[in-house]
Amino acid sequence: MSKLRKASADDTARGNGDRAQPRLKIAGRVAAELRREIVTGKLRPGDKLHNERELQEQFDISRPTLREALRMLESESLIVVTRGQHGGARVQEPDPTVLARQVGAFLQMKGATLHDVWAARMLIEPGAARLLAENRSEEALAEMRGNVADATDALDDPVAYGHLTNEFSLILTRHSGSLTLGMFATLIQDIVEAQHVDVTVRTYSKAGGKRMRELNIRSREKLIGLVEAGDGAGAESFWREHLEGSGKVVFSAYQGGKPIDMVPIPEADGKRKATG
Repeated sequence: MSKLRKASADDTARGNGDRAQPRLKIAGRVAAELRREIVTGKLRPGDKLHNERELQEQFDISRPTLREALRMLESESLIVVTRGQHGGARVQEPDPTVLARQVGAFLQMKGATLHDVWAARMLIEPGAARLLAENRSEEALAEMRGNVADATDALDDPVAYGHLTNEFSLILTRHSGSLTLGMFATLIQDIVEAQHVDVTVRTYSKAGGKRMRELNIRSREKLIGLVEAGDGAGAESFWREHLEGSGKVVFSAYQGGKPIDMVPIPEADGKRKATG
């Protein structure tokens, strides 16, 4: 791994009184080198980085600059830093939920609506259903059947049922054979799951609410049959039709043109609650 000689010279010349911006630039270059080592697999999850003194020597930088670089990587959930005698920086597998929260906050800031999110979902999931049927993964089929069994048991538990509805969608994308599709679904899963749970709760006490949940389970069972038969076109067409119908139920409980609200509000006692 190369040493950043110019970075070192700049870092040393400025000393303790250096401006924040130059130091951040140097730290960014150090973070970029370490980030590349991680994403290319030279450093793998569980690997421990050298201690601070060795890293300072390796990059010829000051301790504050090194710590800034490590903070950058930690904010991206690429490393975890622990303090103490046996502490240090250790590589970890990135946590998609961290990025998902950022995506949810970004979409809310931009005024994304539930209609907008649902439109994206209708582009992702039907295609994933087709790929899943063409791949005909036995592991996916087992998970889908297990999900249906759990959802049937949870018909009278609206919160659990809502979570299982979201999980079924994630099974489609997780086993589609496309890592990219799976990541796109993961990035919007918090938004979709919030609607699944809230809509289920809102329709729980209404006449026909349980019947709707039973029909939803029948739809999952039909999709399983299409996947098992290897009918990719049929699976794609059916799941798109299912999502169109589900969207009508969702939008009857929500104002589809209203911006999503995914950021929790802090409560006075320190607890947090979701508003979406």
